[in-house]
Amino acid sequence: MNLYTPMKLFLATALVLCGLCMVSCGGDDSSDPAAQGLPTSLDIEYTRPDVGDPVSDEEVKAFTRKVMGFLKKVKYFDYVLETTHGVDASTGMKDWQFWYNERFRKEGDKVTFFHPENLNDGGHNLHIPLSRVLGNAIAASLLTGDETASLAATQMCKGVSASMLGMQFDENDDLPHLMTRNVVAFNHEFTTRDGKAKAVDYSGWFSTYTRWNCYRYPIENNPYWGKVWVTNMRSKDDVPHIFRLVPIVRYAVEQGSGDMKTACSETLELLEAFGKDIVDSNYRIRTKDENGDIMIPGYTDDEELNAQQGDLASFVEYMDFMPEGECNARRGAELIGYHHAVNQDCGRGEPGAYDSVSFNFNRYNKRICRYFHLAHIANALVNGDNDAATLLMDGLDERMEMERTTPESQMQYTADDWWRNVALYYAQSASFGYPLTSEDVRMIHHYYEKAIDKYNDWPYWDLWADSVADGETGAYRPPNCEGSDDEQECWWRVEDMAQVFESCWTPFGNPTSQKWVDCDIVRDPSQWDEAAAE
Repeated sequence: MNLYTPMKLFLATALVLCGLCMVSCGGDDSSDPAAQGLPTSLDIEYTRPDVGDPVSDEEVKAFTRKVMGFLKKVKYFDYVLETTHGVDASTGMKDWQFWYNERFRKEGDKVTFFHPENLNDGGHNLHIPLSRVLGNAIAASLLTGDETASLAATQMCKGVSASMLGMQFDENDDLPHLMTRNVVAFNHEFTTRDGKAKAVDYSGWFSTYTRWNCYRYPIENNPYWGKVWVTNMRSKDDVPHIFRLVPIVRYAVEQGSGDMKTACSETLELLEAFGKDIVDSNYRIRTKDENGDIMIPGYTDDEELNAQQGDLASFVEYMDFMPEGECNARRGAELIGYHHAVNQDCGRGEPGAYDSVSFNFNRYNKRICRYFHLAHIANALVNGDNDAATLLMDGLDERMEMERTTPESQMQYTADDWWRNVALYYAQSASFGYPLTSEDVRMIHHYYEKAIDKYNDWPYWDLWADSVADGETGAYRPPNCEGSDDEQECWWRVEDMAQVFESCWTPFGNPTSQKWVDCDIVRDPSQWDEAAAE
């Protein structure tokens, strides 16, 4: 294994920067979508033959009415606003909200969101659900102008920013864009916009720990929030989901207004710097240790630790053996950081040896590879890199075929867990030009509707309701599976329940795709009937 040294990093960075100058210096920026304005349509052609039982317009309308009735009934974006937390504006400090999955307790008219003591874990991969909820909130705001969705998007954009700004050690720290796994600030109480008493109690995470894949430690003089506790080493688990979020954040900045535009502008600036930093660091994700010193997991002076950390924060660990492996991740970072390719040419980005080997080693790598591919397509489209996007779409179709034909014995997940994840992947891929078949549509409808049926009676959509008893009740996120082994049943997670907004907002829908949602209904709140959710 090649060990990191400061000299090697210096040389690698210098080579990358030289390459950048050859690519980008000496010409105008007329091909840069940031200068031209973002695309308003899908400018590539890609088709698939339809298979499966055709889905009628009436079925699509009925499905859409059920989804929109449900979102209205549970006041979905109110739930998002009320259960996310960070630092409230009433403190006089920079405010933000983040999607945590912790616990709550109710005391009379006050609800406290608390983080139970956890001495070696806590909040490791929260950017995955946050990215999904935030993207859908932005889409809902841009599509319908919904004020609650706009406020949720504003606060969660600030939350993404806080996950980077939180690791600034003081006002002289000039690297605000290195991302934590999570950051928590201080305990406080406040009143929400609609008069509810809300408190946050982070005390359970006010402790240090050291694991092979992250450290938690305090920062005493953060320029925004004073003392904060952070978990470092942003592993690549969340990064493809963050990368897939970047295009819609760009549209929030270009097409949004007011506080959402302002908040997401800061987020975009930080995320682009994050992507650029990965490229400039030879496709590795840098972090800071408890002393504020820069480190790269797996590339330290400790050979034993390097062996443990492996490719935790690297897109190049296996390049010597499988050079095509993780190309989607590397080129995606280039498109985010520079708005054009720098060094990488991924061709079709199709699954290769790396995908299979990494999946066998750790089943979670399947989702990492899936989403780096989709994020690559999304960022290629938004940057007008259409030749690459066309090839990548063909590779995505090959990837989808592998997903469809994987034997249950090789899934490493229960079958229903596997297929609900594939169903969501279909819907999210359709937002970036992948054409769906009737069979795909029926799978999306099945897992989306099953979620509505399961969530209809969830008692904690409004934690302040009289029906919620006092005391420590438990989780404020509903379960998304029940049973185990061959008997397990799963449905879409709560963070994905507003996916219809992204799917109807997107400028990259494929006109040859089979229709899975009626966007006329999604755009028109007068057609949202709570009774349709039952």
